[in-house]
Amino acid sequence: MSNAASRSIALSFYTFLSRILGLLRDHFMAVSFGTGMVASAFSVAYRLPNMFRNLLAEGTLSQSFLPLYAESGKISEEEAKIMSGAVLSFLFFILSILVGIVFLFSPFFLPILVGGTKEYSNLVIELTYILFFLIVTASLSAIFMAISNSKNRFFVPSLSPIILNLCYLFVFICLFPFVDDLHDRVIVLCFAIITGGFLQLAVQIWYVWKNKDMPKINWNWKHPSIRKIFKLMLPAALGGGFYQLSLLVDIFLANWVQNQNPGLGAVVSLDYSQRLVQLPTGIIGVALATTILPALLQSLKKEEWSSIHQELAGALEFALFLTVPAALGMAFLAGPILDSIYFGGKWDHIATHTATQPLVFYSIAIPFFSINKILISSYYAFQDTKTPLRIQSISFTINIILNLSLIWFLKHSAIALSSAISAIFTFLLLGIF
Repeated sequence: MSNAASRSIALSFYTFLSRILGLLRDHFMAVSFGTGMVASAFSVAYRLPNMFRNLLAEGTLSQSFLPLYAESGKISEEEAKIMSGAVLSFLFFILSILVGIVFLFSPFFLPILVGGTKEYSNLVIELTYILFFLIVTASLSAIFMAISNSKNRFFVPSLSPIILNLCYLFVFICLFPFVDDLHDRVIVLCFAIITGGFLQLAVQIWYVWKNKDMPKINWNWKHPSIRKIFKLMLPAALGGGFYQLSLLVDIFLANWVQNQNPGLGAVVSLDYSQRLVQLPTGIIGVALATTILPALLQSLKKEEWSSIHQELAGALEFALFLTVPAALGMAFLAGPILDSIYFGGKWDHIATHTATQPLVFYSIAIPFFSINKILISSYYAFQDTKTPLRIQSISFTINIILNLSLIWFLKHSAIALSSAISAIFTFLLLGIF
């Protein structure tokens, strides 16, 4: 077993703990809100900052930052601190502009995206105003987590999602019994999520400070590493942008299906199905992708080419060994799994029936979702962000064509099937190139 695979076992345990808490969170969400208007509005409003978070915090930003931080560390620890401080200040400036743009244009853009009644679109806008601050805390946390990961310290960074899930559970268990109105409940929940985001950032800052790797904040935006990071990020961000754009199209189409079929709960059904699929992909795929990058960088630094092949092959074999059974189990037991986790309160058998087919389709692609994360990380280790860009642009086109072709027959399930097929195409293309 490769070193990355071995380290990923420990990381997977903490991720597994986080995902179990996430299942509890989703159970309380389903019981509290069901698949109605408030649940759909929250799902859309939460997805928007998550799109940018996945693009920055869990994707191109940290993976572009890590190799250059390692290069700066070769010069001296002091240079690494100065470099990371310049990146942090510049990133905060960019994020502040992004939040301002979203606040300014949400009233014009979101009603077009979600459609439906004015009450529904206004609620989406209101929740977006609160939740979009997550992009700031998550992206800044990503830099501090990357610093820790570069030193092969994975434990405290892996606690980040656990902190957020505990904030969810605190609200469900301690506050919701005293709040009856659904609108008031969702507002309380959104503010708790933002509080969790700030706690996540505080813990990561403390851990980096404790290990004496604290960045030295400066406003030297002409630092050469900033230009290099964003030069690496641009193709990767465009590639990830294709994926996030496909999610935006998914949101639009899911809302369109929901507006055409009142009571179907298309938006929430897809959201909960996707979250279940993220359980194995998060535990396995994200853990391996997180640990493989530092391992490959160390091998590249020493020019140990056989070790690079061994690390990558070991990670891929380990991912397949775990994800194929997970995919088969989730596909065959989709209905019982949904009932066992979500059933109760406002979630009934109709909601389970609506979510079953999307879960089956998403499950097919679990091995490919996980392996794609590992392969893309390996490209980033070689500072090649252009190849994933080309591949993701092709996958985006395939996804859109399939969505528009299948939605007339499969309704919201077409979105899940299209995502699964495009993930398979992404895997094939990453392997070929």
